[in-house]
Amino acid sequence: MTNWLAGMRLTAGRLYETDLIGRTAFLANRNASQAITTGGDTAANALQWDTVDLDILGGWNPAQPTRWTCQRAGWWLLQGAVGFNASASGTVRECCWYVNGGLISMGRSHPINMTSIAANALTVDARSVPRLMSVGDYVQLIAAHNSTAPSPLDTATGSYRPYIAISYAGPA
Repeated sequence: MTNWLAGMRLTAGRLYETDLIGRTAFLANRNASQAITTGGDTAANALQWDTVDLDILGGWNPAQPTRWTCQRAGWWLLQGAVGFNASASGTVRECCWYVNGGLISMGRSHPINMTSIAANALTVDARSVPRLMSVGDYVQLIAAHNSTAPSPLDTATGSYRPYIAISYAGPA
């Protein structure tokens, strides 16, 4: 869609697009623990969403539970977090955004150094990133850590559970 210009006619498509701006299109969380292997960010550690609270455009498919697929081209705002269970092992907890199977620019969180808080569960916030996406592009939230005991390290549940929220920011 084109941005609004003087003299444009109102159409259902333009009005619908305007209604979507700023609206959350997808919201999901991980209710059950998920084992995250030790090491750097890898697609194998993509969060598998087991509770989908909102999916107004039908971008999530239970056959591919780690992905939200873009159904409308434009700018999207990616938000999320990963909660990890407590572990005294390792020093780093982090998460990052993958689009179409690869790490995106500006997509890595600031790693949390665990030396002073290793005994507690914690949440690592993903960077809120605006992203220009095409129909068919898919998004994944990847968890990473360097714990060796336990390894793999489970994601947390309850109020620490991981989540993803994707909002439509507007047309390209």
